[in-house]
Amino acid sequence: PETSGTSFFTHGLAWGINSGLLDRAVYEPVVLKAWAALTARVTDEGLLGHVQPVGATPGESYPDKTEVYGIGAFLAAGSEVYRLVGGEEPAIKIGTNAPLTTFMKGGGWCWYQDPRAMIHAGKLFLGSVTGNGTGAAQVGIYDLKEDRPLGTALMQDKFDRDDHNSPVFHVRPDGSVLATYAKHNRDTFHYSRISDPADPLKWSKEFKHERTSPNPKDRVTYMNLYEMKKEGTLYNFYRGINFNPTFVTSADHGITWTEPVHFFKNEVGGRHRPYARYTGNGEDTVFVSVTDAHPRNYGNNIYYFEFRGGNYYKADGTLIKALKEGPLLPGEAELIFKGSGTTIKPKGYESMPFSAWTSSIAIDAKGHPHIGYTLYLNNSDHRYRIASWNGSAWVDREIAFAGRCLYTKESSYTGLMAFDPEDPTHVFISTDVNPMTGKDLGGKHEIYAAKVGPADDINTIKWKAVTAGSEHRNIRPMVVAGEGYKVVIWLGNGPWRNFCDYESDAVGMVLERP
Repeated sequence: PETSGTSFFTHGLAWGINSGLLDRAVYEPVVLKAWAALTARVTDEGLLGHVQPVGATPGESYPDKTEVYGIGAFLAAGSEVYRLVGGEEPAIKIGTNAPLTTFMKGGGWCWYQDPRAMIHAGKLFLGSVTGNGTGAAQVGIYDLKEDRPLGTALMQDKFDRDDHNSPVFHVRPDGSVLATYAKHNRDTFHYSRISDPADPLKWSKEFKHERTSPNPKDRVTYMNLYEMKKEGTLYNFYRGINFNPTFVTSADHGITWTEPVHFFKNEVGGRHRPYARYTGNGEDTVFVSVTDAHPRNYGNNIYYFEFRGGNYYKADGTLIKALKEGPLLPGEAELIFKGSGTTIKPKGYESMPFSAWTSSIAIDAKGHPHIGYTLYLNNSDHRYRIASWNGSAWVDREIAFAGRCLYTKESSYTGLMAFDPEDPTHVFISTDVNPMTGKDLGGKHEIYAAKVGPADDINTIKWKAVTAGSEHRNIRPMVVAGEGYKVVIWLGNGPWRNFCDYESDAVGMVLERP
């Protein structure tokens, strides 16, 4: 690397954007990546390294050598980058491994199972099902310290080639990792393996757990593992009894499980499936956002509740009822957003108009929940919304244009959004239109980032492009944090056609390092 030339180019490109001469959507990602590379060459003592010596011809550069002219170019670049980001710190801190890293080849996941990625012992664990070939359920391991993939561990081959089936994780007390996975409404089982604490590529034999249900139509879909340490209990939330959110618990970190418990019950009538997103504090509470049904079948509302100590609560701590009184009903939970409630689909619509769908949920440092969800207006117009609890009330607002559906049959499928789990005001989205205006950009779904405060909405948020000019869609972002690392990951690098047919990889960047 050589930093003086990079600084001059960075200054020129940033100045061009700031002066209105260059397209921000095209050139801003290049400038931010270049700036990240430059700042990575500044030592802890403040020395800008890799500046070639003064001379009549190009020369070698070294990490511990600098020149005054190089520092001047670096500061000039910095002054324009500062203007570019509005005189503020960029919404994301691109890691020193920029440009994009491929964390795992052959990646595919849905958004209704978690944690489908985690950081443990300096390694990034990624659950995935391949979207071509045999449809293997697998775990990818990426060494964050060494910046290299270690390999992929096979959980089960011929696992239906369906991204709804990807494994999720839990760290056990001995440092081993439990991976749990299930098929998409195919059978009554969930499966698991346990890693060798000394080698994340070595896993135990497969455990097969049958889940009983009073209705012979019921199957098992979507694994969500959340520990409540104060109870000494690991919960596995999934879709089970009557097509509704259900859970089983384990007192031995995934070896054995209790009988299923009906957790949330739909009120629409008939056999409808509420869609739930979960997160937890690891100690005593699981936080839940949930719909009435599938947006293809019903004009969904969004609801919220908390679960701890065998009871359901509102965000302000008000007791709703005890689990022993029966599963929670939508009418008992907090209403966050009111959809159309219709079951009549107009001609040309593949989902119910004005129907919401859960996308992401996170808890801030104060323990306040933030709910990200999508709103279907028509096949070509979806919106991203966030509802945030501020300690006394919910603040619900539209934050971005989400663009077109990914494909017609699943017309409520968007590129999705994700919160930074350590700071939910940092938000990532995927869209194929300008997120601030809805203007068609004529390309694929790209990733954008922004800082979204409680008073911000679509009129004030300034989205920054993370990717641009991509050959393939960039969709389904998620942010994973732990051990001082922070990583943003999404599906890209290859075509994604539908949830059973895709050739995407798990790509992204390391945002922070210890």
